[in-house]
Amino acid sequence: MSLVGLVSGAVRRVAAPAALAGAAFVAAKALAAFTSPDAKAGSARSMTPLYETHKPTTPLQKAFVATGAALMGFGDPTDGSHIAALGDATSNGFFGQMRQQMISDPTGRRILKERPQISFTPEQWEALAKLPEGSFGHTYYNQMKRNGISWSTRPPVRFVDNEEDAYMLLRYRQCHDFYHTILDLDISVVEELAIKVFEWRQTGLPVGLIASVFGPLRLPPHEKARFFSHYLPWALQCGNQAKPIISVYWEEMWERSIDDVRKEMRVWLLLERNSVTHADNHTAVEL
Repeated sequence: MSLVGLVSGAVRRVAAPAALAGAAFVAAKALAAFTSPDAKAGSARSMTPLYETHKPTTPLQKAFVATGAALMGFGDPTDGSHIAALGDATSNGFFGQMRQQMISDPTGRRILKERPQISFTPEQWEALAKLPEGSFGHTYYNQMKRNGISWSTRPPVRFVDNEEDAYMLLRYRQCHDFYHTILDLDISVVEELAIKVFEWRQTGLPVGLIASVFGPLRLPPHEKARFFSHYLPWALQCGNQAKPIISVYWEEMWERSIDDVRKEMRVWLLLERNSVTHADNHTAVEL
């Protein structure tokens, strides 16, 4: 190969990542400017916050936040803070489905009234490990340990301009790991994308649709093929048929059988899954 060809190939390989990094840097600076404390009178930043973590922003500023979060999330899909910011900035006006699900269900109405948040003391967390094997709590604990993740890493809601909507988004976000548990999916990129598709069908929030459209672009060819042939159709169908996940009081289900929880939720498992750590499960199906 000629020197010109080598140089040309090297430029092509670094151009896209460099452009992405540059765009993400600019978007990050814009995000920092919109959320900094030195607000000027009359700007969106000087508006009165509606809840403790609220960062008032204009629609244009939300567009910058969403763009920056999407670019940074595409560059590093393992960083959940980018997806959280994208969800914050794109969810205003899309909470109707979730609200209707909650007010139509006695448990959903109770959640809206009581406003529970997912939190554990060290003693409460380790108590889950002592629950019977096969219980929801024990299965959740083992999955979190296996994947090396913590319940405490979910970021707060910042850019939603309604206090009740912000709580619904926070509840959905804090319960994300429970969806991994009932669907028996770990945290590979393809499994996270399947969860996002499931969540989109359940909640109607745009972040799930955005992630499922652009996320597969980062997958290698064989994983992309598996996503579209197995994960995507399963997640769409399962998300459509499952009980509304936002109206589940997960904290009251620790001791229940995980299989009973799945039956009540009307979900079934996909046999064609990534993780080699998955045990055989009679509720799994192959599409």
